[in-house]
Amino acid sequence: MQQKVTAQVGATPISIETGKIARLADGAVVITCGDTMVLASAVSATNIKEGQDYFPLTVDYREKAAAVGKFPGGYFKREGRPTEKETLTSRMIDRPLRPLFPQGYFYDTQIISILLSADGENDPDILAMNGASAALCVSDIPFAGPIGAVRVGRVKGEFVANPTHTQRAESDLDLIYVGTENDVIMIEGSARELPEAEFVKALEFAHGHAREMIRVQKELAAMAGKPKREPQLLQVNQELLDIAYRVAGDRIVAALYTEGKVARAKAVEALREEVKTAILEKYPETDPFSISQAFDYVQKKAFRVSILEAFCHVRTARPFFSVAKLRRWRSRRSRRSRKRRCWMPTAAANNRSGSFCITTFRHLA
Repeated sequence: MQQKVTAQVGATPISIETGKIARLADGAVVITCGDTMVLASAVSATNIKEGQDYFPLTVDYREKAAAVGKFPGGYFKREGRPTEKETLTSRMIDRPLRPLFPQGYFYDTQIISILLSADGENDPDILAMNGASAALCVSDIPFAGPIGAVRVGRVKGEFVANPTHTQRAESDLDLIYVGTENDVIMIEGSARELPEAEFVKALEFAHGHAREMIRVQKELAAMAGKPKREPQLLQVNQELLDIAYRVAGDRIVAALYTEGKVARAKAVEALREEVKTAILEKYPETDPFSISQAFDYVQKKAFRVSILEAFCHVRTARPFFSVAKLRRWRSRRSRRSRKRRCWMPTAAANNRSGSFCITTFRHLA
């Protein structure tokens, strides 16, 4: 049965429709803004591959030439590899969705977004992010969503939700905000020396519109959503975690901070073998997966504490920012003649200075 909902976000309404295309997928929607239309589908396997010890999530976003009424001609008569825009959009879809799957969910999952039509004004990346979330919501795949994604610009001092390409050319802010109903999951973008107070206002402005996208996704799920499946989650036994913490808990940080890549790998591997020996002594029937997951959990916890509390990266054992680095950064920004640089390959950093990307994860909290 076809169902359709509409949300007013920005100047152009966004509609989400399901039940018309890709009905054999676990979940599929067509999301439209103006004349820009994106098909988003989600499929997940019902069985775990033997030996699977990670979450195999594939996210792919593609823009076909047919979306603008053209077809490849000349020497290349077929679509080529993904462009930089397609790759970065795929990453933007992946980052907020990945931590919202249940921990221990190791089923092969694919989220595919295809641009069906483009009007040249409304960017399809935000539509693809909301469409992927909506496809998961109407499917039977377990998912702790929905999420709402919105782009915020500032034109002549006024915030604009989902600005067009014309408005973005005049904007001094390009913020991509993704959140749940009460929390922020990811922010990415760039700004031209925007005051901190204005940036906070931009986040509040974005969250209100993200909630509107969440509202219509919940409405669509209530009308056309499938009952969620109850998969078998591969969880680590708490007793194995206790052994891993007892053996490696007070030494894992020192191993991770070991100078040199080869020396660090040897130190971590030595701890892994100690944990394996200790677990097998008490529980000889323990499978390799459980041992590996127990040690990896301790290691991930150490990574998280190192980054969020000590503000250090384990590969460098140094704080992320130093006074000298901050001074050099300010000096570079003050030289207007120097070419602007971006510090990381974010979608918003292609043509603006001061780019940033922050993603929050719920696992291992």
